[in-house]
Amino acid sequence: MRPETKRRIVERKIVERLAAGYSQSRICKELGVSRRRVIDTRARALEAGYLDGTPLPAFPEALFPESADRRRERRSENWSTLTAHLPWIREKLECGWHAVTVFEELPEKVTRSSFYRFLAHHELLETDHSRKRVVPEIVHAPGEALLIDWGHLWSVSTNSGRVQKVWVFVGVLGYSRYMVAKVMTSCDSGTTLRALSDMYQELGGVPRRTTSDNPKVFALRADRYEAVLNPVYERFAGHYQTIVECLPPRSPEKKGKVERPMPYIRRLLEAYDGDRSDTEAIQSYLTRKLDIANRRIHGTTRERPCDRFEREEKPCLGSLPTLCYEPESYHEGTVRIDGHVRFLGKYYSVAEGYIREPVTVIGNSTKVAIYHKGKLIEVHDRLNDRTRSKSTKRHHLKPWEQACDNPDGLRGMAEKIGPAVEAVVLRILKRGDGFIDFRRIWGILSLEKKYSPHEIDTACLRAIASDEVNLRFIERSILDARAESEMIEPKPVPPAKRSKFERSMSEYSQLLLDLTQGGKTYEH
Repeated sequence: MRPETKRRIVERKIVERLAAGYSQSRICKELGVSRRRVIDTRARALEAGYLDGTPLPAFPEALFPESADRRRERRSENWSTLTAHLPWIREKLECGWHAVTVFEELPEKVTRSSFYRFLAHHELLETDHSRKRVVPEIVHAPGEALLIDWGHLWSVSTNSGRVQKVWVFVGVLGYSRYMVAKVMTSCDSGTTLRALSDMYQELGGVPRRTTSDNPKVFALRADRYEAVLNPVYERFAGHYQTIVECLPPRSPEKKGKVERPMPYIRRLLEAYDGDRSDTEAIQSYLTRKLDIANRRIHGTTRERPCDRFEREEKPCLGSLPTLCYEPESYHEGTVRIDGHVRFLGKYYSVAEGYIREPVTVIGNSTKVAIYHKGKLIEVHDRLNDRTRSKSTKRHHLKPWEQACDNPDGLRGMAEKIGPAVEAVVLRILKRGDGFIDFRRIWGILSLEKKYSPHEIDTACLRAIASDEVNLRFIERSILDARAESEMIEPKPVPPAKRSKFERSMSEYSQLLLDLTQGGKTYEH
């Protein structure tokens, strides 16, 4: 993902949390950003009106005008010092020294934080994730979080001999422990987001936060502090007005409320004796079992999840949007030299000024939107015809290409020359029976480069009268008409051009006369 795209995502996360009432310290801790960045983003959000109720534009449209990020140009003195000693640091770590020992024996002293950030940047810092610790209880308020996870049920062999895996996608509300589940055979982005949308519909509302692991459908790259989210998931969260939370890697205990019930979901399906490849039958059976499970007293809350959900949590859920979410696909690419950008095997046109520029493309089943630097520049209808590969808008073509796009444009160009020319073009169009013979038409229209409109129109009139509507007859008629006019009215012979050094004979005669009268003799 490009740095500017990541910067826009972080800005959006900060503004969302500011609008939700989070403190600056909490935002800095959750996102791993500096307090100065939160303060600057808050000032820009206040200026744009986002904290006063103005809705955020849909991702990836930028929240603020683009500005140059000069932080990358900075180089601290500590970083330069450590770079000079990088081979020595790497050698000591490979010999078995601890990082703190390397820091203590470093020839030049730097700050501890700079040293450990330097090690992390060069992947020289080993983090021990196996240390035992006391795991604190995770408490959720009503309507605060929906925890989601996948679980593998079984694998079946299809008639074609292919092995098909059957998965269950489980969601648990953090406060009431109310469970919903969807059976699926594919865990791709479209199927997962449709299942998550169905969960919101079944719950009758949207929680303030949706918590998950870091699968590729949700996060492009997992991170201990801030995961790089899939832009399609970002737009999904923006549509439902929920905050996305991807937990740090190797931290399943932080969503234990959904991890713990996974074996229980598999146990509910032990007695299922139907077709194990029929997802609809499995889903119907699992829904009945979950209805019973949600009516049993939970071992931790000592209440029935259905009662706690209806009484306390459902009223706290956010309202569902008017329109259901339609799954989308995301792509970042560069506009080709032919003015088109590729998206899922098809090509969509943009203006000439964006050629070789990076763009972001987001499309659903009906529309394809193209963004440049966070600004929407073009929207196309999605190409679903397998016989077509390009969607080119008329205003992106050259003027002469726009004229070729429909017969009315060709007739308009012919009408400017003369009515007879338009009649000839109309005959050629009708003769094609739906097929436009551009070679003949453009041959006639291009005669304007050599002959006058009156000559072309007169020749076309003769071609119609003789029923010889073709380029050869029309051009021959023009040449014959010119030859006849030259025979009737011969052109006057222009006077011969004289050189600038040439003199008339009268001038020489006068010079000779002057010499004779003066009695002077000139020798050569």
